[in-house]
Amino acid sequence: MSAQQGRIPAETLQPIELVDRLLALTTGLTSVIRRETDLLRDRAQAEVAALQPEKIRLANDYAMDVMAVRGHRNLLDRAPSERVSRLKSAMGELDRALALNGEALTAAKSVSEGLIRMVANAMSERSAPALGYGPNAAAAARRPGSSAGSGSLTLDSRA
Repeated sequence: MSAQQGRIPAETLQPIELVDRLLALTTGLTSVIRRETDLLRDRAQAEVAALQPEKIRLANDYAMDVMAVRGHRNLLDRAPSERVSRLKSAMGELDRALALNGEALTAAKSVSEGLIRMVANAMSERSAPALGYGPNAAAAARRPGSSAGSGSLTLDSRA
């Protein structure tokens, strides 16, 4: 039995239980997003990948509960206002964490694209023939260090 099959629908929970579940999901998702952001900044791709199953599970559960609340606004009407306020505050924290995460993802994407462009340019320069004519109107020789075959590339992920 999967975790989703055993999940209690939001509409069947008591208001206080729903608020508490949403609060737990929101704070859990915020924590994972913050860890992911830190790992992105540290360029720890393997650790970022390891977070994805938990992040996906929390995000899916969060989305299902939020959609249920949007569809049945009265689900939270009878919940204690203090708990609803904590939930709203936690949702604000999640929004801020997602904004920072988006910035880190954009920066990582930019760095990756720059590396790919740099490698592609280096490889094309290395394999491109020299242009023009040499002495006696003969075609210029290949650039020193270039070869007709493919080149090799080594990247060191240590910063």
